[in-house]
Amino acid sequence: MMRPADAWKTELGGTPDRDDVRIIEARSGKPTLKVGQVLLHSRYDPEREAAQLVDSAGLDPSRPVLVIGLGLGYHVRELLARGFEAAAVEPDAAVARRALEGPLGEAAFPLGIGEVEAVAASEAFRSLARRMPQVLIHPPTARLHPRYVDALRAALAREAFSGVRFSVAVVGPMYGGSLPITRYLADAFRALGHRTLAVDNAEGWPLYEAVTGSVEHARAKAQLGQMVTNLLGEWTYARVAEFNPEICIVLAQAPVRSNFAARLAESGTVSAFWFVENWRHMPYWKQVALEYDYFFHIQPGEFDALLEAIGCKHHAFVQTGCDPAVHRPAELTAEERAEFGCDLSFAGAGYYNRNRLFRGLTDYDFKIWGVNWTERALARLVQRRDQRFSPEEFMKIVAASKINLNLHSSNRREGVDPACDAINPRVFEIAAAGGFQLCDPCVGLEDHFDFETELPTFTNLAELRARIDYFLAHPDDRKAIARAARDRALRDHTYERRAQQMLDLILERHGARLLKRGVRVQRSSKEIMERVGADSDLGKYLALWPPDALFTYDSLRAMQDQRVGEDLYAARVFHYLREVREFAEAVLRERR
Repeated sequence: MMRPADAWKTELGGTPDRDDVRIIEARSGKPTLKVGQVLLHSRYDPEREAAQLVDSAGLDPSRPVLVIGLGLGYHVRELLARGFEAAAVEPDAAVARRALEGPLGEAAFPLGIGEVEAVAASEAFRSLARRMPQVLIHPPTARLHPRYVDALRAALAREAFSGVRFSVAVVGPMYGGSLPITRYLADAFRALGHRTLAVDNAEGWPLYEAVTGSVEHARAKAQLGQMVTNLLGEWTYARVAEFNPEICIVLAQAPVRSNFAARLAESGTVSAFWFVENWRHMPYWKQVALEYDYFFHIQPGEFDALLEAIGCKHHAFVQTGCDPAVHRPAELTAEERAEFGCDLSFAGAGYYNRNRLFRGLTDYDFKIWGVNWTERALARLVQRRDQRFSPEEFMKIVAASKINLNLHSSNRREGVDPACDAINPRVFEIAAAGGFQLCDPCVGLEDHFDFETELPTFTNLAELRARIDYFLAHPDDRKAIARAARDRALRDHTYERRAQQMLDLILERHGARLLKRGVRVQRSSKEIMERVGADSDLGKYLALWPPDALFTYDSLRAMQDQRVGEDLYAARVFHYLREVREFAEAVLRERR
């Protein structure tokens, strides 16, 4: 637990001496400390070393500091001498005793000694954490006790950021499979209460197509395409920098430059990359993984070992999922049921293995949707040839099909790829939409769904045909399995769950950085109303807002544009302030 440093002196007086904890004299004449073979302070001038450590930390004097690692306390004493409000935590009671008997004998500050769980459970630690202190780590202590330091930082971040709303930017590509995932993830962060910017680069795709499609020469086409990509990269950076988020998550294929994360780091933003692609097909992961603070991916196991081998220290498996607001049972008109209705459907691109395997299903009432279907035997089954389908159309396909097929892609296999370990989003989307699904058993899929009660699988054409025949003849079984799969998807596999998983991982590893930067406190209209009182002028106005709306300028403008409570005194005051702000901005534009 944490208590004032002087409260520990009597208790620590009984701490036995240890042979591996030795006081030695530095050349400056000051005592220094050695634990085992590790010097906890300079053997030349520990006071000067402490001053340099504090200088290099770039701490804000107006905010409290939590020191992890006491040593003899020279750095703590330096902080107190400079007017900082400081607290400290030390894992080793023998070291703490030496410090309190020596350089810290007269110092007054909160001190925690011992196990992380005990320290973190104390009210003094919790109270300090809620004030979002900066963290100063004593480097020799981190070498001696790396797990302790990591665990304490994680405990501090959990307590400090409990219930805190962050500003999060989510950056997407111009085109491709990760484009809708960008929108789902941004919506998930919003649903969790975080102020969120979705950087939609899809607006740049028509420009990219127009520019690259205007010339025939391959080299010129590539150069022009790169120029458009660079332009979008700068546009992306400008939008994110203006938003100034605490956290920025970039999706695969987003048009950002290699220095994008480094530029954001200059303002303290923590960056992450979500590689929602197959690493075996997209080798650019080797560069990207080292550029970002965290690297998320969808293929656990072998890929994690490869990431470790290239020096990527912060990486984690984060699966794709479903967005219940989009992936839900669809209501169909008679015309839509006639167009989309069938016994068997598949929605997706015509990869080699799909073209080959589906040749064995042409005798069924089978409809195929998507592009790149080249197999001649399938031509009559392909709907809206060479046209892509929207998420809304996909939901209609699912709803109108008795059986939805899901076969993970391969350009080498004739059918099911037994080594496939990149689970596609369709698994979760079909389940959330209430569709019955037959899927190949992608590696790891058994961790997400039960194959008997939620997601029946097949490993070859003969097994697939047998499954199709059985379930076409047993509609009640189809309905029961579809209900169970939907329940599982909505419980365990939403993008809100994935967004929270990302946030927890980022805070565990990089919470100290965010504490140093500071997080802008964002409160909802309901919270502000409760603070000022529901009967106050402001409280009466805020009572008309959605209770979960953040109390921000953007929310205020939205309420004003909707003419919410415009006759109330508080609304008139805010309207006047908006006019003042817009007038000032117009003047500044004129001067430029």
